[in-house]
Amino acid sequence: MKYENGQLISNTNLSLIDISIIETRNECICHCYINESCVSLVYIGSNRTCWLYASQIPMTNLQLAPVALNSVVITLPNRITTITTSTSSTITSTVATTAYCESTCVNTIISTLSRVVFYSFNGNMLDNVGNYSLNLYFLGSTPNYVPGWIGSAINFIYSDQQFLFTKHIPLDSRSFTIDFWFYATNLTYTNDYSIAGEWQASAYDECLFFNIRGNVLYMGFFYDDISGITTILTNQWYHATFVYDSTIKTQFIYLNGVLENSGKVYSDFLGTTGSFTIGGAHLGGLAPTYEYYPGYIDHFQISYRVKTPCEIYLNAILFCYFSFNLPSLLNDSGPNYLNAINSNGISTTGRMNEGIQFSSSSLSYVNISGVNVLNSSTNPFTISMWIKPLNVSGGGTVLHTSTQSSGEGNCFVLWGFTSTGEFSVNFISTSNSITSIKIPNSFQINQWTHIIHVFDPSNGNYLYINGNLMFNATLSTRQAFGSFVFLGASPMDANSCLSGSISTGQFNGVIDEFYVFSQALTSADICRLTNP
Repeated sequence: MKYENGQLISNTNLSLIDISIIETRNECICHCYINESCVSLVYIGSNRTCWLYASQIPMTNLQLAPVALNSVVITLPNRITTITTSTSSTITSTVATTAYCESTCVNTIISTLSRVVFYSFNGNMLDNVGNYSLNLYFLGSTPNYVPGWIGSAINFIYSDQQFLFTKHIPLDSRSFTIDFWFYATNLTYTNDYSIAGEWQASAYDECLFFNIRGNVLYMGFFYDDISGITTILTNQWYHATFVYDSTIKTQFIYLNGVLENSGKVYSDFLGTTGSFTIGGAHLGGLAPTYEYYPGYIDHFQISYRVKTPCEIYLNAILFCYFSFNLPSLLNDSGPNYLNAINSNGISTTGRMNEGIQFSSSSLSYVNISGVNVLNSSTNPFTISMWIKPLNVSGGGTVLHTSTQSSGEGNCFVLWGFTSTGEFSVNFISTSNSITSIKIPNSFQINQWTHIIHVFDPSNGNYLYINGNLMFNATLSTRQAFGSFVFLGASPMDANSCLSGSISTGQFNGVIDEFYVFSQALTSADICRLTNP
């Protein structure tokens, strides 16, 4: 039960557990969830007070608050207590819970449904779907490839008038979504920089273009145009999404997964001829024949459907997601399709469907390559994973990062267990100074535990265990970890890696639902990942 802007008339016969000052209602909810005795909560936003109760709150004890208190009353009716007996006959209490979490996008899915074009730009101009591979036009040098958001990206030089083109892609009289990563290197040449487009004529709704105009995103059909609102800066990666919904005749612009603007149009795009171009486009009207784009473009795709806001958001913030579900044990279900190699891990029952088990019988781990978001000292990130230790005697590595595929080079052991079985996380500064956080008695053998590590350049590092904030370290910058991630063990010969208090070696247990996000998740997102 959730009762917005409610307040207690009486707390008679209610078992009060705790009163505390909590910043947000989500933190109050998590505060209740991690307290095994908590069944109900009252949060008063106006004075940031969180009240926890060990009993359900009857409706007769509630009323609508006469003034706006920004309050909520929540009862978890499915929270029940059962009694189990251990092998030593000690009576212990276990709690089954259904926690209340706000609706978020983090546990929704990304789909390639109706995708007609995908250019990864990993050293070539091929269409990975297969129908619209690109050709090159240039007056000066040819575009080259540079390190991209994922893998490599194509780099356009404005003064050399470079662009790519393919045959006509039918975008007329239909809905579509076009999304990609871009990194502008210079925005001082002119007012218009054309990232992509398709031109039939300089006439109403026959010239399609996707631009940076006046340093904001811009899309148009020729006189049916809309613009974004956020100023685009140079030398910074952005994710852009342009959507047209034919059923409601509306254009949408998203930047980094967030809606910038939308606008009604009079007509669908009507162009039935003309090449589709990337890196430059025909604007028509009084503009020059072509406007060009200076910078990088990566992972460019076109879909014949309107992607949902959640899917657009995840395309921008989710770097990789490995569910370890069969039949594709190492399939990355995120938008970037990262590669992974399994060394002796075994599929087994997971927290959600299947997971992957590692054991000390032979060195076993999963190696994920291309997690570039970790390879910068300023990029925010969130790492989320379920683990079930089967034996922590002697320690073991859960999460290892490196600049080399061998696990060596600049390498760090971020998560693992100490020689005495305590879980430890290493926060590493740019000077390689390690802050090791040990969490004693937080992991029960043969039980699932959820871990989230958040880095935010504005606020530092945060560690959550089962949705509960355990520690934060105020580090505005961090060490670049490298783009190779090892789950389950530190590779052989990686003995020189910084490990803090973690005893490196084989983790004996199961891992499931591994996520990396390219931003610091909100408390609502964290609650949702902890309570799938």
